[in-house]
Amino acid sequence: VELSKAAIITAHGQLQCQMPARFWKVTGGADKGGIVVRSGKALASEQLERLSTGALVTELKLEGERLNYELKSGTGPPTGWVSVKLKDKELLILVDETGAPTQTDGDASQSLRKKTWDTKFLFKGCGANLRALEGGTAGASRDQLFEFLMRQHVSPELRSDFWDEIPDHMYDTSLTDETDCITFFQTVGHLCAEPRKKSSPGGVRQRVAKLGGLRCIVVEREGLKVPVAVVVLAHGIEVLGDDLYGLAHRLAMDGLRIVLPEAPLESSVAREPEQVSEAATPIDESVNVHTEWRRPLREWWSRHETGANLQKRLVESARLLARCANEAMEASPAKLFLGGFSQGAMVALAACQEISSPSGLLLLSPPSQCPVAGTLRGTGVLVSSGSSDEISPPTEAAKLLKALDSVGAIPEPLLCYDGGHEITLKVADTAKAFLTKIVSK
Repeated sequence: VELSKAAIITAHGQLQCQMPARFWKVTGGADKGGIVVRSGKALASEQLERLSTGALVTELKLEGERLNYELKSGTGPPTGWVSVKLKDKELLILVDETGAPTQTDGDASQSLRKKTWDTKFLFKGCGANLRALEGGTAGASRDQLFEFLMRQHVSPELRSDFWDEIPDHMYDTSLTDETDCITFFQTVGHLCAEPRKKSSPGGVRQRVAKLGGLRCIVVEREGLKVPVAVVVLAHGIEVLGDDLYGLAHRLAMDGLRIVLPEAPLESSVAREPEQVSEAATPIDESVNVHTEWRRPLREWWSRHETGANLQKRLVESARLLARCANEAMEASPAKLFLGGFSQGAMVALAACQEISSPSGLLLLSPPSQCPVAGTLRGTGVLVSSGSSDEISPPTEAAKLLKALDSVGAIPEPLLCYDGGHEITLKVADTAKAFLTKIVSK
């Protein structure tokens, strides 16, 4: 059957009329007053006033990465041509008529579905070697994901303030998913998902809570309401506050609530320069001089503290950790475990003076000459030490076990592993078996 040219043109026109309108939202240009608009498709055509960030436009024509639009809401020229992306940065995203993001098979939405995690970006703190799970986000904290997205999508001069504006529900994996997080950062906070029931990666929920005055990441199996055991783990010195998240994710089991408090002090030690090169390139590539912002390292006290000052800091930290643990228990009959890595192990042990006989202690690579005082009658203890660990050598760890036994604790055999001052998979799995054994009693 042959159609006349006029019939083909008519059919094409009817098809165009039946195609639904497409809408775009401006996400770029927040630091420049909007994005550049030109009178024509050519980049050399006349530049008009800028189209405001957050503006909603109707698509008239899309040719490559150039969009001919009609203004629906916001400020700027009523019509013109804009670029939907600049290099790898999205300047506009597809949305529905209300401004909510949509997903299509087109290039504009690919960044919502592409892998957003790069294991090379992971900060290699002492406990962080457990985080790298094939480039996925199941074993990484939202803090780590957010810093990665921050470097991808937020201008350096906005990062410090923007971090404080992230809503609490964005940290809760049972209320927001990874796509929600990506959209939030792509739009520099203009599009924020409403909290609604989601499935947490790997069935392990993470959220942020303030307990005993400390910011804490709370890790538990999806759907847990009343825990049978609460495990409070303090991180070591000069690491990010989420350093033990990988360990917590591996320890998570039914009935267990794991609390990771962030040390109260910001470390004076800067993060290693090579970590900058491993992260995504800052989006303002034309700016050569700016103050790069990244989350600071944390510590319970400075490595320079000695003598009476160190003892004072230790007591203060122990009281903070004890308050955190008491609030995490929520007056429930759950069993309480205290623990930590390196400096955090020292804090956990000291916190036993503030809490009457916890069910168990996890002392992972505790520093040499870790003080033992008071009584720990009936408290199970697991101590780990690496064969090449100069901070917590096996000989010193064995002495600590002997001291703990003398105050009534029930120590497990010293857990020795091949390695240095770190948490290995062997340590993580032995710690999980230790918890299971005491919880099931």
